[in-house]
Amino acid sequence: MKIQLKSPFTTAIAMSVGLVVLLGYFFGTNAAGESTTLGWIRDFFLRGAVLLAAMALLVGVANLASVHAAKIRTKKEAGYSLILLIAMFTTILVGLVDIVRMNLSGSPNFTWIQWVFNYIQLPVETSLMAVLAVSLTYAAARLLGRRMTIFSVLFTLVLLLLLLGAVPQFYAKVPLLADMRNWIINVPAVAGGRGILLGVALGTIATGIRILMGSDRPYRG
Repeated sequence: MKIQLKSPFTTAIAMSVGLVVLLGYFFGTNAAGESTTLGWIRDFFLRGAVLLAAMALLVGVANLASVHAAKIRTKKEAGYSLILLIAMFTTILVGLVDIVRMNLSGSPNFTWIQWVFNYIQLPVETSLMAVLAVSLTYAAARLLGRRMTIFSVLFTLVLLLLLLGAVPQFYAKVPLLADMRNWIINVPAVAGGRGILLGVALGTIATGIRILMGSDRPYRG
């Protein structure tokens, strides 16, 4: 008997694995703090997910390299593609050299890759966060100019409070400003992030149920 793995069957497998992992977080340990059978199954699935994520990352790197190599051959934005490929392969090479050095010395010593992270990646990410702050400020100014509502005013006030609370000269003189900023980041922002994650989870469950019931037929499953 030949089983065809169509969308409803694979969706049922994915939902079952997700449900087991979710239940494993609630009932994965007993009163003594020891892992139960459900906790062991959860850890097994999570380790498998880590391996699949690593393989997906390798596939993504290979696809990225092939796409930009094609751009270099066609001379379409070849400069940016060449810089990206050089940076990517240099970082991979530095990581491999650190792994070899670690195996030879017998102790973790990722000094070279840490240098790349601290002096190249971290400044780039900091610059992107600065661009994001400027973009949010510009968006708040345009929002106030177009439509003055209580939500737009609240958005602008919270944005200014967060920006001023991040400046050392301000929160050193006004400790209350830093406390308010930390409260906003740790309470409303975290609550909003969790709400978004819950919405994504509920939407995924609803989509899976619709596929199993036959309401949706993605990819002609």
